[in-house]
Amino acid sequence: MKFIKNEYIDMALRTLDADERQKVLSWFDHLANWENDEHVRKMAKAMPYQNTFFIDTPDDMRIFFTLDNTAREIVVLDLAKPSRFEAVGAASE
Repeated sequence: MKFIKNEYIDMALRTLDADERQKVLSWFDHLANWENDEHVRKMAKAMPYQNTFFIDTPDDMRIFFTLDNTAREIVVLDLAKPSRFEAVGAASE
């Protein structure tokens, strides 16, 4: 599979510390090996948008991506840390 990440993903990676960045890059390797990595395929959850998925990693990172089996292409759309959203929700209560 062709694996694509844009400059926005590169910018997001720079906001992470070295350990977090390495873990995300490792998940990118798993995604790039989509066809052979049953574990990552099982982790992927479909979103309402066509061919769009996300993976919640055990490292407090959510990776959003599109999957095009015909073009044999995965495009990473965004990264997020779910714990950051929880902190914002708790502050507004």
